[in-house]
Amino acid sequence: MIYASLNAKKGNYQYPAAINTALEFLAKPETAELPVGRYELDGDNIFVLIQDQTTAPVENKRAESHRNYIDIQYLFTGKEVQGYAPLLPGVTGEEPAGKDNIFYENVENEQFVTLHPGEFTVFFTNDIHRPNCTMDEPVNIHKAVVKIKEELIK
Repeated sequence: MIYASLNAKKGNYQYPAAINTALEFLAKPETAELPVGRYELDGDNIFVLIQDQTTAPVENKRAESHRNYIDIQYLFTGKEVQGYAPLLPGVTGEEPAGKDNIFYENVENEQFVTLHPGEFTVFFTNDIHRPNCTMDEPVNIHKAVVKIKEELIK
């Protein structure tokens, strides 16, 4: 799991090329103005879901991981709490047929991060995450979720 900001000072490191492609797209001012929908950067290898959501209490949101895609969750407006935890060996969840998601009822050692505009998280296939949460009153958020096939960062 990575938590960072596009507004932060640039570091002396390099993300994998697929993550850089996503971050460059998210950094464009016009990306925040895109309507809700799916936008392909590289077909099914890298695509972006622009979303308008309303946050809800943690207990009302499902924790999930993904089989084949990593998520970059980027916040344009609002304030979003996200839960996260490592996917430990032996942990099992509900696996809907034909879906990339695996859902979890109980998440041990779940931690939380609060995203503000310009900030993002990266969740790998060995991370459980619980997006679109709040610890306060629900708020409307505008965000992007970039899906990157895990094989592109190996």
